[in-house]
Amino acid sequence: MPRKRVSNIVKEADDISRVLTGQRLPYWLKRAWEELRRSKPQEAVETAPAEDPYAVLGLDPSCIPADIVSRYRELARKYHPDGSEPDPEKFKRIQEAYEELCRQRNIR
Repeated sequence: MPRKRVSNIVKEADDISRVLTGQRLPYWLKRAWEELRRSKPQEAVETAPAEDPYAVLGLDPSCIPADIVSRYRELARKYHPDGSEPDPEKFKRIQEAYEELCRQRNIR
């Protein structure tokens, strides 16, 4: 089960309690929720612009899912830290590109 932020749990509990019982949350829980809402938002982490996943894998956007899987496996074997040409940074970029394409195309 994925971990949820406390603020999400409190908000969900508030919504559920209002719907089911028509009552509000206890004072201490309501106060905790208000403190979370007033607290400063976390600083945005700067990330590098996303690379085109097709370019990372060296594929054409019109390729079929089998091509994506086979190319990923080929590059993963090549650049894996235990592979023939170890390059952990490139291996990580390849993994991220493959995961993005799997999400976009529903590849399992």
